[in-house]
Amino acid sequence: MEPANKINQQGLCMIQKTNTFTIFAQKRPAVFMVIATYVWTWSFMFSSHNLVSEPQGLKLALFLLGALGPAIGGVLTLRLQNGEQATGKISMGGFWVGAGLAIVALLMFRFNVFDVTGYLGPVAKELLSFPADSPVYVYALMGLVVVASGFVFASIQSRNGRLRSYFTRLVPDRTALILAIPVILFFPTLLIGSNLLADLLGMDYPQPKYLQDPVSIWLPVMFVKMFTVAILTGGNEEHGWRGVLQPLLQRSMSPLVVALIIGVIWELWHLPLVLGGIYGEGNAALIVLGRMLAVVPLAFFL
Repeated sequence: MEPANKINQQGLCMIQKTNTFTIFAQKRPAVFMVIATYVWTWSFMFSSHNLVSEPQGLKLALFLLGALGPAIGGVLTLRLQNGEQATGKISMGGFWVGAGLAIVALLMFRFNVFDVTGYLGPVAKELLSFPADSPVYVYALMGLVVVASGFVFASIQSRNGRLRSYFTRLVPDRTALILAIPVILFFPTLLIGSNLLADLLGMDYPQPKYLQDPVSIWLPVMFVKMFTVAILTGGNEEHGWRGVLQPLLQRSMSPLVVALIIGVIWELWHLPLVLGGIYGEGNAALIVLGRMLAVVPLAFFL
């Protein structure tokens, strides 16, 4: 009878731990979401940067899993916070849309469509490269990226009204679709404008790759880059920060205070990338401070 009692005790402990997480998520959902997001992201991203001798494909898979942190943290928080009210059948249509988009984006990295990684700089190019000779287990991890992306999209399109309501503002309506073209053109316009301004001010800067190629090459790259970023990396941040954390904090704080808090949390979340040299070499504290001066004001607009 002892083995059976031991198994029962272990099961009881697991239930108690689950209840503890649920209670925490219900009482302090914003705090729980930030902690869950940081634990998820930092676990994968720090591993990605520390596995120096491992295959590059493994580093990319771990990085992409880490990038899903805010979205996963947000969805997990909502499900635990609302308990049984947030459970039920997921939207399989949403799952397959998310999974399909993730597969397309991964194929763009795998085949380096339009040399998209070459436009991201040497450090980012190395991080995002997906070699053809990657081991089988790397493809298995990429499969987890696809499943996780599908899970996030399924939650956004959930049949549960309570869960879906948090992501309503992130789902494009007709007005948003009309604005899609100027939004897509914003990044290349900003890039070109910043370089023109640097020229006018007589500033020295590395010649960007788009100046070395005709517009027929670098403009499609911009579209590919924005698509991959929206599906696999930066786009997943918005599901968590703006979709979940912002409305949770605005229950008791003003929008300006919330924007300030999210801006700081948002930038500190990037710490593994700073330490990994993605944003340049040098003093990590100064890099974080410099980026925060740009990221925090940006949070007010988002």
